[in-house]
Amino acid sequence: MPRIHPRPEIIDGLLQLLPEARGRILRHVESCPACRGILKKRPPGPAALAGEKGENGGRLLSWPDGATESGRAVDGVLERFRTRLQAAAREQGEAPVLLAELLEQPPERREVMARNSRRFRSLSLCGLLLQRAYQDSFDDPAQGERLAALALALLGSLDLSWYGDRVLADARGRGWMIVGNARRVAGDLPGAEAALETAEADLRAGTGDWLEKAQLLVYRACLRRTQDRLDEAALLFRRSVSVFLSAHEPGRAAESIVGLALTERRSGELEAAIHTLEAASILLDSREDPQLDLFVYFSRLLCLVDAGRPFEARGLLTRNPGLYSFPGEVILQLRLLWLEAGSLLSPGS
Repeated sequence: MPRIHPRPEIIDGLLQLLPEARGRILRHVESCPACRGILKKRPPGPAALAGEKGENGGRLLSWPDGATESGRAVDGVLERFRTRLQAAAREQGEAPVLLAELLEQPPERREVMARNSRRFRSLSLCGLLLQRAYQDSFDDPAQGERLAALALALLGSLDLSWYGDRVLADARGRGWMIVGNARRVAGDLPGAEAALETAEADLRAGTGDWLEKAQLLVYRACLRRTQDRLDEAALLFRRSVSVFLSAHEPGRAAESIVGLALTERRSGELEAAIHTLEAASILLDSREDPQLDLFVYFSRLLCLVDAGRPFEARGLLTRNPGLYSFPGEVILQLRLLWLEAGSLLSPGS
């Protein structure tokens, strides 16, 4: 049985439009004897749910014919939340259109539109805004913070009775984490610290989801590394890896392992960083996150060159020529060329 067992509030929250959590909880219910034991006492829901269609014609959920006992137990849970699942499907389908509509407007118009129209009062839209804010933070931290602030403003207008105060507290915590990360990238370290403290307070009022708390550890670790508090950063990264692995989230564990390796490299522990990055490669599915896979690979190259192992670095380059044509990575391609030149010019090469 997984070490992290979801509380009822978390299961309720996933059915209130948190798509990234829904799959995780359903997998847990299927594999957890305790959950199955509880659910077997409830009458299972009709199998018709598996074939029910939303307004856009797509299936809300699909289970294979002749479902297992655990699948029928999950159906029983889902049946009790049929209305919310239907609303979830509609809201998730509308969110990308609403996001595009908002982003077409100048920044000063976005909050006015979001506040004055009920169409934009959507938790799914807030989730997409936060994803976009995180992505934009690295190239344009001011833009990333603006989008996260817009999501936070929208969260303040959502219906507590529908979404639940604890679910919204988790979402606010996520928003403040992204604000903190954007401020860190921009060099505003006191502002980043304040934002992460606000995120922690929101998570304390939330569902208690350990994955949200582990993500806060990651952002704090990145901040500690920027502050050159490297021992603290390494400890926080290790703690987050432990939680992600316990929750069967290998991709997120791999991201934290990469963060640990970069911390080790910054501390001058190059051999440790190389071994840590090899561990991340084992966990990572390159098809699911090719960008992170590329970053792991490139970080290994940097560490090998810094450790005085140019032959191995050149070998990695030779075995992976496709990196030179990776889309949108002009700076990375230039650095790869520099690495290759460095290995060729090293004494004895």
